[in-house]
Amino acid sequence: MLLALAAAGSGAGQATAGELRVTVRNVKPNQGKVMVALFDSAEAQKAKAPRAGYFAVALGTEVQVVFPDLPAGRYGLIAFQDLDNNGEMATGLFGIPAEPHGFSRSARGSFGPPSFDDYAVAVGAAGVATTEIRLVE
Repeated sequence: MLLALAAAGSGAGQATAGELRVTVRNVKPNQGKVMVALFDSAEAQKAKAPRAGYFAVALGTEVQVVFPDLPAGRYGLIAFQDLDNNGEMATGLFGIPAEPHGFSRSARGSFGPPSFDDYAVAVGAAGVATTEIRLVE
């Protein structure tokens, strides 16, 4: 399943726009939804202000999403599988995620989430950039 999205605030049809394709792997089939959020800076991620996002029903073991018409820059993606369908990432003790989650470039942090630099993906002025998010529990 390949889903194309219009990124908020971008200029559709812009000749200098790039595209970012992400494959989310290790999805638990037929259990809730997969949410993918696109951030254009560490500050936006910290403020929980994604540039674009998408919820997809978790039908298979992976979900593919396309973010078209992006200006050249660095973008980070965060995904989680909303197993309880409440629209939020469930957390346990000390705020540790209790649902499958992951970051672009399949980045992982030590004692917390990875830094934006660890999971940022460069998107050029034209062409296609790809990345993978491997959900972990």
